[in-house]
Amino acid sequence: MKGSIAAVVLAAGQSRRMRSRRSKVVHPLLGRPLILWLLENMAAAGIPAENTVLVCGENLEEVQEAVSGRPVRYAVQSPPMGTAHALLSAADQVADFSGELLVTVGDNPWITAGEIRRLCESHSADPVPCTFLSALFPHTPPPYGRVVRTPGGGVAAVVEELDATPDQLKLREVNSSIYLFHTPTVWPLLSRITNRNRKNEYYLTDIIEILHDQSHRVHALCAQDYRVALGINNRWDLQAAEREFNLRKLRRLAEEGGVTVMDPGSTTVECDVSIGEDTVLFPCTYIGAGTRIGRDCRIGPFAYLRNDTIPDGGVVPPCGGAVNGSRTE
Repeated sequence: MKGSIAAVVLAAGQSRRMRSRRSKVVHPLLGRPLILWLLENMAAAGIPAENTVLVCGENLEEVQEAVSGRPVRYAVQSPPMGTAHALLSAADQVADFSGELLVTVGDNPWITAGEIRRLCESHSADPVPCTFLSALFPHTPPPYGRVVRTPGGGVAAVVEELDATPDQLKLREVNSSIYLFHTPTVWPLLSRITNRNRKNEYYLTDIIEILHDQSHRVHALCAQDYRVALGINNRWDLQAAEREFNLRKLRRLAEEGGVTVMDPGSTTVECDVSIGEDTVLFPCTYIGAGTRIGRDCRIGPFAYLRNDTIPDGGVVPPCGGAVNGSRTE
């Protein structure tokens, strides 16, 4: 790979908690697969797709279909034995890379382009072998790795919840699974990670303690929004993210697009939708991807549109809709 920065996205998880035959990373959030939320934010932060490796497992074909048309690379982890093992599965792609390596997970749409840029800027301003993004929760955090600091405030380790002591479980700063590594320093040390833990997996988080024990400095950059660490673990998490992202989209439509949303709580607008000024969305309206709505339109209530075009001044009556141009009323 060429350039000063590359990325490895860990996307081989088996998604057991989703209770689904589909891979978690291809489940849609507002009509867009989870993995695409991450890839688009990475691209907006300046990380080229051709320098991005997706580590997959049995879900390889699903992921390839979801990201079709993007010049990403692929590596296969088989069988899945933890996050460090997943990263090592990309050895053929990145082992000889001499730049900075962003490593993250594929099921976290909360990771923004802005946070990725902050991480890169912090790492560039004070180069260390590893800078990672942490999140400080105002309440008891979710069951993620706790950031353990030295008395002087430096980072000593990240301890996964299952292996944490009672005192460590009280810590509210957690790992968000977004790392920036100096590849030549970190890659040779990955082989020192063992699976001596309660899950018998090779944790990538162990690299933090290994670096610290070798007198390397590690930086934890605290995220501006603690939700960047949330990720998607199950369908309830997915719906919580969809509600938040949908409200953000509706607010942008109202404040920047001149669209009236009569009841944001019952209105959904997916990605890849355009709506003109002075259009009114009545309650219980669902606008699916691929829909184009002109100015001065009246949509609903109880309307469903997907992949359709409504001209200026158009009206979709109550309980009406269209899918691929086929009207339903």
